[in-house]
Amino acid sequence: MARTTRKSTTRAHTTRTSTTLLTTIAVASLLLSGCAAASGEPAQSPEAPAHTMPDGTVMDGAEHGESGGDAAQESDGAAPETDGAAHETEMTDAQGASEAARMICDGQVVTSAAQIFDLEPSAVPSSSWDSPMFTCTYDVDGAPVVLTVHDVTDAAAGQEHFDALQQQLGAEDIEGMLGLGLPSFSTGDGVVAFLRDGKTLTVDATALPDGFGNGTSTQDEAAYQMASAVLTCWVEHN
Repeated sequence: MARTTRKSTTRAHTTRTSTTLLTTIAVASLLLSGCAAASGEPAQSPEAPAHTMPDGTVMDGAEHGESGGDAAQESDGAAPETDGAAHETEMTDAQGASEAARMICDGQVVTSAAQIFDLEPSAVPSSSWDSPMFTCTYDVDGAPVVLTVHDVTDAAAGQEHFDALQQQLGAEDIEGMLGLGLPSFSTGDGVVAFLRDGKTLTVDATALPDGFGNGTSTQDEAAYQMASAVLTCWVEHN
């Protein structure tokens, strides 16, 4: 009976936490709070740059995109990019982890981690890249909180990894997240994972001591909070 009660309590807590996460991501998708600026990368201007024609006429970005851009492609014989996923894969192989993966160890996510775990502003997480896995580790008073991204763009390969990981951990689906296009699971004791655009984000907070922070926080709550920080940035950039 005690075991059944414990499982029911864990499931109820997971549902409440996932509801909070749902709300956070929904608000983020509307507000777009600025992860690019926080990460030190310049945000792109919403307005296309103006273009000066040979006769001195200045065309705004919209006009140039409709006419001048097409003419330029025709003149230099360059074919338009038709496979964004393939292009990103090539860039990832050549330059390391994708921008989305690197967000787990940069900018607003680092700021969120400092707030969640009461870290010093100067604290810097460690990271590693072993294709296709990007790993970021936050040191919380000697206890590692580990974020990983299985960094692929092929949906089938991403789904296969996600399913295998869930089966390996014996984790349960998180209710409500599939409706946002975010397949996800939780072990209930500090490991959560989310699948977006072929990339699996996993947060492992199991090394944290019981009742860390203010004495009442759980490993599961910490994992959800860190995942929420990352997903907020991912929603903004997609």
